[in-house]
Amino acid sequence: MSKPDYAVGQSWTYRTRPGEEASRVAIRRMDLEPEDGEVFHVSILGVKLRNHRLPGGIQPAMHHAAVSRASLDASLLELDGQADAEEHWRDGYDVWRQAYDNGDAGIFDLPLADVLGYIERVVAASGEAR
Repeated sequence: MSKPDYAVGQSWTYRTRPGEEASRVAIRRMDLEPEDGEVFHVSILGVKLRNHRLPGGIQPAMHHAAVSRASLDASLLELDGQADAEEHWRDGYDVWRQAYDNGDAGIFDLPLADVLGYIERVVAASGEAR
């Protein structure tokens, strides 16, 4: 079986969490890293990410996540056209890039629905809103 041709600017359907079936994954950037190989920088849009730090407690998008090809292979279902051109992901990428280069960040190798659950647990464990 050949590898899917993932490309910057694509929008994909994926194996979502229950209630987030309209969510889409946008591929924002691809890097080749000596330690991790292919790293895909994605936005996960149209989610209901629990975040006690926001008014209403729900975040509608995860603008940046660094994931492996295995993460995409385990998650993506169908190419759904072109992604939007929004640039919110760049702030998260810049933070990740600096931390990654310093050895303080990595990439996710989990299915994307599990990445969302993990992020919710980390945010919940970070304490109350300030």
